[in-house]
Amino acid sequence: MALLHLLVSAGQKGLVLCHLNHGLRGRESGQDAAFVRRLGRKYGLPCEIEKTPVSEQARTQKVSIETAARMARYDFLHRMALRHGAECIYLAHHADDQAETILANLCRGTGISGLKGMVAETATAPVLCRPLLEMPRAEIEAYVKAHGLAYREDSSNLSPAHRRNRLRHEVLPLLNEVYAREVTPLIVRLGRQAARDEDCLQQQAREFIQQEGVIAQDGRLLLSTKLRSLHPAVLSRILHFWLGGLAVPGVDADLLDDALAMLRPGGPAKINLQGGRHLRRKAGCLWVTEAV
Repeated sequence: MALLHLLVSAGQKGLVLCHLNHGLRGRESGQDAAFVRRLGRKYGLPCEIEKTPVSEQARTQKVSIETAARMARYDFLHRMALRHGAECIYLAHHADDQAETILANLCRGTGISGLKGMVAETATAPVLCRPLLEMPRAEIEAYVKAHGLAYREDSSNLSPAHRRNRLRHEVLPLLNEVYAREVTPLIVRLGRQAARDEDCLQQQAREFIQQEGVIAQDGRLLLSTKLRSLHPAVLSRILHFWLGGLAVPGVDADLLDDALAMLRPGGPAKINLQGGRHLRRKAGCLWVTEAV
């Protein structure tokens, strides 16, 4: 509600309200959709509303309800952007959301890329734009109150069944108490620094690939002396770019560590990949073999 009010107040043209009903809260979910329709009439804006069976999708895709809901939302938003020829999708994630994301990624064993959390703007179209990403929730609530904006509270946000909610209602308040200060701004600052450093390392990796021509026409990675002498932080990103270009699934920290080990003296000459494929090393090259 705050984001919409800010965009309308700033004179943003061509806005389309988009709401996905996850069908998880019965009548309450339907009332949310009705609220958005009324909002569209109030502002004179077109409104796109869909309903999707998230619980069923979570079962068939074997993912959590939260993951299935997020996937469904982004699919819906991208389809609506395509339908309306929109170049930008505005999202209302704020600083507290960012802190929760970074903490969740940290507890999953993320690297620098995960520590940066969400980005304020994505590079690919349609652009995902998060103008409130560094604004604390308390400031947003104060804005809503000051302007008398009506809103609806999602009751599932209070449920301890979701890990995200426990981070919000238990973990972050406990960290605030332990350190006797608000830790959210510090975590958000960590995200900014991680994004800066990750961008630098990726830029070095891209420049090395372009300047040294280490990826052959047939897709092999040429293990030149220069490449082997690179810092592992840059080399791991070169491996990530290369494997991603070959559509290798599951390129995570464990796989990259195993690939780096192949470049050391006495390292393995073959490691297994998902789908029955293999990563092999021989005669100064790395290449991926297809599944038989």
